[in-house]
Amino acid sequence: MTILMHEPTEELFLGVIHPDAALFADYFNVDRASWEHRNYRRELTEAGARVLTVREILLEGTIDEEGNAVEGPALDALRAFAGQFLVYNTDAMPAQSEAQRNYKEEVLRRSHPKDLVRIILLQPEIQLSQTEGNTGFAATYKQRPMMNLFYMRDQMIATFRGLVIARMHSPQREVESRVAEFCLNKIGMPPIGRISGEGAYLEGGDFLPFGNSAFIGCGLRTTQKAIDQLMENDWLGADKLMVVHDNWLEQEQMHLDTYFNCIDRDLVTLSANRYKAGPDSSQYLTVDVYERKDGTYRKTVERACFVDYLEKTLGVTVIPIARPDELNYANNYLTIGPRRIMAVAGQSQELQQALADNGVDVTWVPLPSLTQGYGAAHCMTQILGTEEVF
Repeated sequence: MTILMHEPTEELFLGVIHPDAALFADYFNVDRASWEHRNYRRELTEAGARVLTVREILLEGTIDEEGNAVEGPALDALRAFAGQFLVYNTDAMPAQSEAQRNYKEEVLRRSHPKDLVRIILLQPEIQLSQTEGNTGFAATYKQRPMMNLFYMRDQMIATFRGLVIARMHSPQREVESRVAEFCLNKIGMPPIGRISGEGAYLEGGDFLPFGNSAFIGCGLRTTQKAIDQLMENDWLGADKLMVVHDNWLEQEQMHLDTYFNCIDRDLVTLSANRYKAGPDSSQYLTVDVYERKDGTYRKTVERACFVDYLEKTLGVTVIPIARPDELNYANNYLTIGPRRIMAVAGQSQELQQALADNGVDVTWVPLPSLTQGYGAAHCMTQILGTEEVF
């Protein structure tokens, strides 16, 4: 199993000092978050996964063992990519426009690969003005840091056909898919498609493979137009697609993987508020089912009760997740094998016992800082490839 992740570092800072604008739940310590991420990667590696990071992929082939820049195609590509994220703003001095374009190219040519990565992650804009003395220039500086990039689940989905680049719903995150696509191309896994068009949004936290079928959430972050694109282009390859409709549209359960997840083909978890909700509640979930034949999907079930569909049609056992555990991202675990999960530490004894009673092997991972970004173990990982987990 190969997993793509991104360790958050300095690009988090502006986000944690205004969490709401960054799509975060609360302030958290940047250094502590980086430590938690490294610890989680170590647990995944010990469990047998191969973990790749965005930073490692961006730097691959650009530096030697001593950290010196290595000229060649990899560095040329990184320079060109970084140049898309660096802005020299000459609005206050338009006569300098061409000269500053050339100056920018010279600075990029001289930049160390690690600084090119910083440019990509921080997206700096240098707003130039002219002065009488010294170098003749002054500047103010802006950044648009990719502070949510560590949630690597969302920029793409891994289907039975290949990798599809998502279209992020939030303007704070829309650029992240470009970084994901660059990385995929560099490691020889080019995407088979990308979501596009007005009203078509897809985020990876809404997609859950399930045997040779798949669940996909339709709600706050993923739209029916994007789901239709997946089916119309036959990018999924799943025998059956189960579209879970969420009408609650609350940030705390923004993606399917925040309130529902799969441990095995006959065992899932679901937040108790969803499990208990009746048809008159906004938290009630329904499901449409599409079955694939000869590359074409046909709807066979429409707006059925999701809980009934799980228990009566699929015949799976549902473990309801109580509110305190749900708020601690108990549903946002990563399944790495049948009844084998990596989950957020600190859940209730009742949930731990329920998992044990169902034969689930759990590695409990401490993530108290990173969960303040509105995500956890599943959100931070993207499994590359099309192998079935169970």
